[in-house]
Amino acid sequence: MRRLISFVSAAVALLALGLVLYNATLVDRRAPAVSKVSLSAPATDDRTAQPLTAIDIEFSEPVRTSTVVARFRIQPYVAGAFSWDGATAIFTPSAKLPGDTEFTITIEPGFEDLMGNAAETGLDPWLFRTVGPPIVVRVDPADGASGLPVDGSVDIEFDRLMDTASVEAAIRLDPPVAVIAAWSGETVRLTFDGGLRFGTTYTLTIGSGAADTGGNRLRDPYVTRFSTVAAGLGVVDSIPAPGVSGVAVGTPIAIRFDAPIDAATARASFRMTPSVDGDIRVVRVADDLGGAQGGSPAVGADTLVFVPSAPLAPHTTYTVTLEPTIARLDDPEAVAAGRSWTFTTGAPTASGQNQIAFLGARSGVRNVWLMNPDGTNPRQLTTELVPVSGFDASGDASRIVYSAAGVMRVVGINGSDAGTLTGPDAFEYAPTITPDDKWVIVGRRGRDGADRGYWLVPLPGTSGRERQLLDHGAPALGSSSLGGEGIGGTDGTSGWMPRSAVDPTGRFVLLVTSGGEIVAIDLQAPGDVPVATPVPLTADAAAAWSPRHGAFVVAARPASGGSSALWVVGPTGGTNQVPRTEGAAGPVGVGADGTIAVAIRASSVPTARIGILAPGAATMRLLEGAPARDDRWPAISPDGATAIIGRTFDVRPEDGDGIWSVDLATGSARQLSPDGAFARWLP
Repeated sequence: MRRLISFVSAAVALLALGLVLYNATLVDRRAPAVSKVSLSAPATDDRTAQPLTAIDIEFSEPVRTSTVVARFRIQPYVAGAFSWDGATAIFTPSAKLPGDTEFTITIEPGFEDLMGNAAETGLDPWLFRTVGPPIVVRVDPADGASGLPVDGSVDIEFDRLMDTASVEAAIRLDPPVAVIAAWSGETVRLTFDGGLRFGTTYTLTIGSGAADTGGNRLRDPYVTRFSTVAAGLGVVDSIPAPGVSGVAVGTPIAIRFDAPIDAATARASFRMTPSVDGDIRVVRVADDLGGAQGGSPAVGADTLVFVPSAPLAPHTTYTVTLEPTIARLDDPEAVAAGRSWTFTTGAPTASGQNQIAFLGARSGVRNVWLMNPDGTNPRQLTTELVPVSGFDASGDASRIVYSAAGVMRVVGINGSDAGTLTGPDAFEYAPTITPDDKWVIVGRRGRDGADRGYWLVPLPGTSGRERQLLDHGAPALGSSSLGGEGIGGTDGTSGWMPRSAVDPTGRFVLLVTSGGEIVAIDLQAPGDVPVATPVPLTADAAAAWSPRHGAFVVAARPASGGSSALWVVGPTGGTNQVPRTEGAAGPVGVGADGTIAVAIRASSVPTARIGILAPGAATMRLLEGAPARDDRWPAISPDGATAIIGRTFDVRPEDGDGIWSVDLATGSARQLSPDGAFARWLP
């Protein structure tokens, strides 16, 4: 019986082994085959390739790679290399394939799997074609169209996805207008910064540098023409400006027209998305040139202002739409073209410490902006509809005092606790906050333009009365006329900018009037009456307190005449010229360690450069400049390692080239912002 069981067991084992060998024999005999061929970078379909593509060949099972490589053919021939991903061969051409060319791929029979089974059939010819030059398939409005609204847009559709940067760089509009591009797949929508002119024929050209995502360029430049509607009522300014980001959540929205407007039609035309509750007014915006004050309704009201009833949502894009129904006050038949634009809010700043504050007009009008020390996260702080002419920050960086259209205001760094300091009978400019953050020095004019000199005014929360420091020298009226970012044609600053410096104790002031007169003022002289001592120097920008000298430093020239230089001015008015600083001009920056920075116009260099006088150094070191640029308005970081400067074009000194950061150890410069001026570090 035991022998019978052993025999049966052996028979079962032999049968199982036979089945295994039989199955293995069947598998081994299965020849490999090509399952699928595909392009790694297809264009319009799976047989159209970008010039930079690989060819993926998927097999039914892993194969001996050398047997495939030896039998692979591509016609026209191109060199390339194989790589493998399991059972998939990847052929990558060594160079970009020629455009608009048909290729054929074959694999001859005989390639083998890992068991040595050879394929009896190969890959039948597999054809694909590389794309040719991209083409424009649609333009709206069509070539030759007329009647485009001045706030209208142009849509251009290509036959494929495009390299957006190359297309945008190739766009030209004549007459010139800044073009803003927004993409949706193969279509780009062009809008025009500031709008188009009424009754004008424009030629839009996309140069042959425009390329698709594979690098294929237009065969020839694409040209289309369109004409705008005739003039009726035009938009002069939109605030916030189209496309701007970082807008303060407390901003009003304003549209100023080129003629007085009918209030009823204006109110009915305005819409915001997402929807926002608020008050719509038609006003003539305040200025210090004799116009209406405070944004009150007035004869000749030419501005629609929407004031939200609550702060806007942070980091949100809003769309402002005006229907084409706003009519001129004196001609109901003349209406403004409809327009629509977007802006994006920033977020309120909890603290201004270690931030950079600057004047910028990117929102459509000059306001105070903040950004991180590396230039990121620019966001608007003040929300005026007329240009801010000067500002100062408290020592703890908790609030800003600024002047706009001659009205001095204070606002918390987070946009709260806003208040007005200027009374109804005056215009005030050039604010400088004292070190104790309790007082502000201002230049004052009467509403009739009478010069009332300079005053020390208490800030909110400070007890005490205002005092006159000087009875003359206040800036003239007219700060509203200084457009853009407020850059003048000199190295100095306008009389509306702060021109006072205060020593750390808060007792001594060195004041540079709007006319350039320098006066040393003792705020705690016997009798509690400020004593002003004229200094025999003339300057066009503010001084700074130098802990290294225990005195003020100012770029000035002798009042009797002569060249400018850096001067040390004692608290009571005594002066000494700093040796070897000839050509110093404009505001002075002083670091906590005593490093001094000032613009230098030396006869040996064609443009203004920043001179650095390090602690203990006897000679100024000039930082490397940029070709055809003037370096101006230096300010030194709290840690003393970096300076921020403004740059202007030497042939157009009133035009800015943005704000730059300069490493004082290496001299290397990096642009923080393409626009803005008069930047300063907050402590």
